[in-house]
Amino acid sequence: MNPRRRRLVFTYLTVVYFLAGASETYISPLFPLMRHDLHLQVSDQATLIAALTISIAVGNIAGGWIGNRFADRHAVRGAAALLAAGSLLSGMSNSFVTIAVGQVLSGLGTGLFFAPGLAVVGRMYPTSLGRAIASYGLGYSCGLAAAAFASGLGVDLWRWVFLATGALALVFTICTPKLPEAEGSPSTGLVRAAVGYWRDRGYRAAMTVGVVAGICNYIVIGLTPEHFVGQHTSAKLIGALVGIGRIASMVGKYVSGWLLDKIGGPATAQLLMSLLVAFGLAELATPYPVGLWAVVPVVCTSAMLFPVSNAMVVAALPGRATWGVGVYRAALMVSSAICSGLSGLALHMFSTTAVMIAALGIPLLAVLVYARTAHRPTGAVPAVRTDASEVVM
Repeated sequence: MNPRRRRLVFTYLTVVYFLAGASETYISPLFPLMRHDLHLQVSDQATLIAALTISIAVGNIAGGWIGNRFADRHAVRGAAALLAAGSLLSGMSNSFVTIAVGQVLSGLGTGLFFAPGLAVVGRMYPTSLGRAIASYGLGYSCGLAAAAFASGLGVDLWRWVFLATGALALVFTICTPKLPEAEGSPSTGLVRAAVGYWRDRGYRAAMTVGVVAGICNYIVIGLTPEHFVGQHTSAKLIGALVGIGRIASMVGKYVSGWLLDKIGGPATAQLLMSLLVAFGLAELATPYPVGLWAVVPVVCTSAMLFPVSNAMVVAALPGRATWGVGVYRAALMVSSAICSGLSGLALHMFSTTAVMIAALGIPLLAVLVYARTAHRPTGAVPAVRTDASEVVM
């Protein structure tokens, strides 16, 4: 693939990833705006988020299966079509049922896109994998930020957020470019293939990093507002610090990708997890308000682990990697949901601070394990390097 064509495909995939990231998180910021129009109850928000999350997990598995059997272009186009249908239906909703169906369709599209999108990016930039996936991940980060800012548009404009997203996704459905496809035959036994992936040490290492990032994102960061509000801190200030951390992570993700290409996936993961534990303990153990300012590096460092995990899993898989990516992503979502549920039960018995400290024990344990294995080859980083200009658009 010539460089111009490769940049075109990379841009296309990044924009679709942006749409997926925005669609995945619209409900939380927009729910207060749509609640009156659709006569919804507060409890309906949790139901919509649960339906969306389950749909994403199902879409992850479906995207992996389709990519294993058919051309990745079919899965990507199907994902864009589902995002378009879900967003348009959500924007035209007049009841809980229609908004729920719209969110299910959007969730399926988001999940369906993840595996083939990530696999294609890895296929296009095999020798600068860290920076490529980190740059690609900025699309998702921008989507999360756009969803957060959408809450400031006003009650009368929430429908247009969904409609604009759906219209853009429809354009990208129609204009799907030709993608570089995987070589080799599809796996004849999907369960056997998944077991084979798990036996690979590089795949297990990538899964570990992803689980750590998910746990810290949903528990440590998720409980941060509750921890500091209990110390009479303004919720707006905490939200602003989390937002600053999200913005900083856009630069941090590229730094993590650069590190991965330089020193390897396990060593990069070990460094970032060590920093995450240090910043987390600084947030929780130092006197108030000193610990409050550690929120920014905790959010940033946690986000930096995701592209490292994604790059490691792609590098650990064979050329037709989509099924393995789908299983990996679904497993991360399930594990994060289980850990979030366990933390909810623990909060009935322990303080918020105690639960957050316990959650930091997971990356600490991973750091101790990585200290023994960080310098062993896992296949997570190719031996050949290329100039960063091949990745950055």
